[in-house]
Amino acid sequence: MILWTIQDYNVYESLLETGVLKASYDHVFYDDVQLEAFLPGYDWMVEQMKKRGMVQPAGAEYPIWAWYQWSGKRKRIDMRSSLGRGDGKIVQLTIDLDEKDVLLSDYNTFHSVLNYWYLPFTEKDDRDFEIEYKALGYKWGDWCKKEIQTPEMNAVRAKIQDSWERIFEVEREDDGYIFGFNSRKCIQATFWELRIDQVVKAEVYPIKSR
Repeated sequence: MILWTIQDYNVYESLLETGVLKASYDHVFYDDVQLEAFLPGYDWMVEQMKKRGMVQPAGAEYPIWAWYQWSGKRKRIDMRSSLGRGDGKIVQLTIDLDEKDVLLSDYNTFHSVLNYWYLPFTEKDDRDFEIEYKALGYKWGDWCKKEIQTPEMNAVRAKIQDSWERIFEVEREDDGYIFGFNSRKCIQATFWELRIDQVVKAEVYPIKSR
């Protein structure tokens, strides 16, 4: 399976030096704001990979992320307009992995996981969920309040988390309300490790600071 992963150049240098790349806790997020906001979503993805029989190797604390499809096209990303953080270089690696070692998911709907939103499968399902939690006396986002620990709220949380499984239905599409058109969809890939022999091509680009 051909994928494309974008990494800081120093990460690529580490891959060249050691022959293998694994993601550690210390290198997953750029800052504490990202860490606090997104770590639960990343932890959830870790559990989903293990749940699907993808054995987590020693030293791989988090998945490596790549693109399977960008804006509906199976192609590398045009990096000429890319933005980065600070000075330096980034690298886009074209890689070839065994399909069984990769978990595909919908990039846009993954934001429901990151933001702890319910992911409906239809507009009606979205309305029904709103009616359900309001009937229990709750407001939007109350499920994020850890101090609320009731059987009813825990059932709402379980329903939200169960809904996230829909991000793996990468062929699902609609008119744009939730899943969008497959012809425009971005599909991401997660996997545990990358070996140097799996790199097909490396393209280095200067970072264009914001």
